[in-house]
Amino acid sequence: MHDDYGTLFDFDTIYKRIIMILEDYFLTFNQDIDSINISSVGEAGVLIDKTGKIVTPMIAWFDKRAEKYVTILNENQKEKIYNITGLPAHSNYSIPKISWLFDHYELTNYPYTWLNLPDLLAYKLTGTVKTEFSMASRTMALDLKNKIWSEEILDIFNLTGKVTFPDIQSSGEIVGYITANLGDLFKQNQNVTVRIAGHDHMVGALSMNLSENKMLNSTGTTEGLLTINSHLVDFNKNFSNSLSMGIFTNSSYYTLFSSMPTGGNAFDWYKKLFNLSQEDFLKDCEILNEEYLLGKRKLSEELLFVPHLNGSGAPYKFGASQAIFYGMKQTTERRDILFGVLLGLCMEMKLTASCFNMQVIDCILAIGPVIKNPLWLQMKADALNLNIEAVEVEEAVSFGALKAAYADFNRFCDYQIIKPIEQNVREFNTQFLKYQDLYDYKKDILENNYLYKLKSKTQKLDNDCFVEEVS
Repeated sequence: MHDDYGTLFDFDTIYKRIIMILEDYFLTFNQDIDSINISSVGEAGVLIDKTGKIVTPMIAWFDKRAEKYVTILNENQKEKIYNITGLPAHSNYSIPKISWLFDHYELTNYPYTWLNLPDLLAYKLTGTVKTEFSMASRTMALDLKNKIWSEEILDIFNLTGKVTFPDIQSSGEIVGYITANLGDLFKQNQNVTVRIAGHDHMVGALSMNLSENKMLNSTGTTEGLLTINSHLVDFNKNFSNSLSMGIFTNSSYYTLFSSMPTGGNAFDWYKKLFNLSQEDFLKDCEILNEEYLLGKRKLSEELLFVPHLNGSGAPYKFGASQAIFYGMKQTTERRDILFGVLLGLCMEMKLTASCFNMQVIDCILAIGPVIKNPLWLQMKADALNLNIEAVEVEEAVSFGALKAAYADFNRFCDYQIIKPIEQNVREFNTQFLKYQDLYDYKKDILENNYLYKLKSKTQKLDNDCFVEEVS
């Protein structure tokens, strides 16, 4: 739902719906339910007062109303925030949202407690206030090295003494038991435990058995790359590349994440541009896949496409960046454009992956719509010169939440292995040099044009230029 400033999550409706679902489950599976395991998006939450009453609305994670609290930060503050929290300063995270709430609501009975969405659900179901490490690491308030809440961050945002945060526990650990005051069905199930599994991206990765030598490539409207490490990696390098660091569901591991704002939405653009159905699109992909496997598509002769339809991701995050095609001729046909789109997506993925320590990665786990597109899978394998394990899984987050609570829980997933083709790998590496040249050339034009506009209008740098995809 919306207010005058942007988008809110309607928590009352969400909560009522969850209660209805739980009542239905308790009726259907009477006495057979052991636990309720909660995973959700990060960043979104509410403030509660000392009595436990919710005193603010829940701002959506992607809402931009708190941008000014980031744009006023100087470079030293941004670097300090990253060195403490592992996160590039951004309005999507919880701390700027909290600052906005204090400035727009009469909140004077300090301190208030911030609860992320799963924390709030667990609190409503049990009466116990807790959070979990992967969720805490998305607030931009957690000292990543020491795994404690940072007073320095609160000082930067003038929040010292105004807000507190819950005690942090491990993913899947028991928060409490179902409270009896929710109704008769809940009274009959007071032995049911409630647990916080964690942030949905991390919980989904847990279901894939992600390890230090593997990288998760989640596909959808956008794309994401995720790795885990047993130690914190180079802060300076990750800061310059705008990578997001965090804590995994297994809190002994740290996460490194980057998103690419353009993914499957590029195919939606292609279909809309040529007025194609999904069936037409899949047929085009099938024809191109056959041509590619037969060596009829020479990458040196294909279109170069920088896929910034929604801005750019790492290593150069810039919300104002736009897409560009190079190499169009009078003979360029529709499917040439689609192949260029696929090639561009894979080049952009290769560029983003170069921000990670790829020397330790021996396999890519691919989930999402990509697993139904053989051409896209093969081109990814060729671009990275790594095997792709395409894992066919539905409700990965739900299975991950179960695994967080029950360590021995496992299940079989259908998957296929796509191996790189040596000749295509060589062509990708050669063409990637040209892609980097085009990327850098476009970057220079964009920066010069944008800075000229800023200078002429004497405006501050718009935070939209550093938009990061987070959930």
